[in-house]
Amino acid sequence: METTDKLKQLRQYMTDHGLSALVVPSADPHQSEYVAEHWQARQWISGFTGSAGTAVVTRDRAGLWTDFRYWIQAEAQLKDSGFELFRQGEPDTPAVDAWLAKTLEEGDTIALAGDLFSRSQVKGYLKTWEGTGLKVETGLDPVAELWENRPAMPASPAYDFEVSLAGEGREDKLARIRKKMVKSRADYYLITRLEEIAWALNLRGADVDCTPVNIAFALIGLEAVSLFMDKAKLDEGLEAALARAGVACLEYGAVIPALEALPAHGAVLLDPASVNVRLWDALPESCKKIEVKVGPVEALKARKNAVEVNHLTDTLVRDGAAMVSFLHWLETQVASGKRITEVQAGDQVKEFRAAQDGFVDNSFNPIMAQGAHSAMCHYSADAASDARISTQGLFLTDSGGQYLTGTTDITRTLCFGEPTRAQKRDYTLVMKGHIAVATARFPAGTRGCQLDTLARQALWQAGMDFGHGTGHGVGFFLSVHEGPARISPFPVDVAMEPGMVITNEPGLYREGEYGIRLENMVLVKEDLETVFGKFNRFDTLTLCHFERALLDTVLMTPAEIQWVNDYHARVFESLSPLVEDSLVEWLRAKTQPL
Repeated sequence: METTDKLKQLRQYMTDHGLSALVVPSADPHQSEYVAEHWQARQWISGFTGSAGTAVVTRDRAGLWTDFRYWIQAEAQLKDSGFELFRQGEPDTPAVDAWLAKTLEEGDTIALAGDLFSRSQVKGYLKTWEGTGLKVETGLDPVAELWENRPAMPASPAYDFEVSLAGEGREDKLARIRKKMVKSRADYYLITRLEEIAWALNLRGADVDCTPVNIAFALIGLEAVSLFMDKAKLDEGLEAALARAGVACLEYGAVIPALEALPAHGAVLLDPASVNVRLWDALPESCKKIEVKVGPVEALKARKNAVEVNHLTDTLVRDGAAMVSFLHWLETQVASGKRITEVQAGDQVKEFRAAQDGFVDNSFNPIMAQGAHSAMCHYSADAASDARISTQGLFLTDSGGQYLTGTTDITRTLCFGEPTRAQKRDYTLVMKGHIAVATARFPAGTRGCQLDTLARQALWQAGMDFGHGTGHGVGFFLSVHEGPARISPFPVDVAMEPGMVITNEPGLYREGEYGIRLENMVLVKEDLETVFGKFNRFDTLTLCHFERALLDTVLMTPAEIQWVNDYHARVFESLSPLVEDSLVEWLRAKTQPL
């Protein structure tokens, strides 16, 4: 069915049910970043396949809001669809709620599916619409009712994530969580984010592409835990192991009755940014809701324990060997004149990772972007866009792996043929920002927004910038994008703490020409203590060479040149024993001192 036909059906439904507008987010009931096909409602109605965006449909207009990363992609995919693109983040682009307030009339009703919107989102919308006379309906989900042949709910089996990998048993984790609950004077703790449930209970699954989690809710009490999950996913042994830790397994749909049955005056700890409206409304009115911006589990899992750090360090050596093998393969195939496309490159990098011990899956769909495609920050090649990798110009590769021993994420920008002066200048300026973050020493308590400026200084001096954050947290065999800390201009009030694993990935994008991004994973570590206090630093974990041919040493300081040389020496020493003999001399050339 064409998008225009879907819009006709949807508008008829809206007329029949007295709705004037519908907001369709990129969301599931858990506010996940990556959404299983069962909940890809925004994609179904709009045809836009990017991972972030919000669709809005009124009686006579339809809009798609998405950010800088997807503007080029969205413009192409929305052509002739009946949807207009709203470039979220541009000064003259109103937010969804502000646009609706201006577009609709007093008495109009807006549908927000209650299981897809968090309490915080709806609260924010209602604040914007205060005094406008607009009404909200959270009990209807029009897209779900019209969606024919909707994909089924994910049904992958759950499995035990062993203590030898996690570094801590579920009983010990629950004890630490309960200490946080007692400190907050909470009787219960409602967890809805899938990665947090997986971490807290040492469970893994495959319900979401590239993220080893199970679709579930969890309600932790001071003595017992209720896990709401399709029980068919649990074998007898795992259910018994959970029971020994005080975890009772109930069906997924039992969460609403369980919340409704909570003691009238109990205190429930929850994150309104992740708890959806249906769950919020199910809690007895007399329950005390203790709202937090960063829940206990999110804070605890961000700081990796020694076992996790050791596993991840080893994993990044293996992942580096896979990346070097891939880059060698790509360079030689392209140089030989063989037709290699972006999709083929993405398939091949997965094959090289799959040859490594403990590999499970990609950590996200690989970004393989030739030329102008690389200027689209989160471009994803498909059958329609798949381009041949040229023997001339820049090529951006951003990929990662899910291993039992850790999650990886790496970006490199390659040069085929002779680089232009502009390409070398741009690459070098991005590299200078990368080095500035990698070598930073910063006081304990430093926030990511303070560090973000380091990545941009060289670019700013040249009148350039990039539109995304500099770094995000990375889970341990969990989501490749992890909170609560990040390096970004956005002022997140979370300190960089020892044990956190963050990416360092400044970039630069020239629409229609090329994009550059250089990404390593780094570990926050304690550095030194002086009379002025404690200081932390980053240890670079990722191992893979940068493109020497794109570095202009005239623009670099001696210290920056030394950092690249030291890093490349470490890359060669660590990876040369793990790659095929035929690659060793090639890698030696790639890591020669500048």
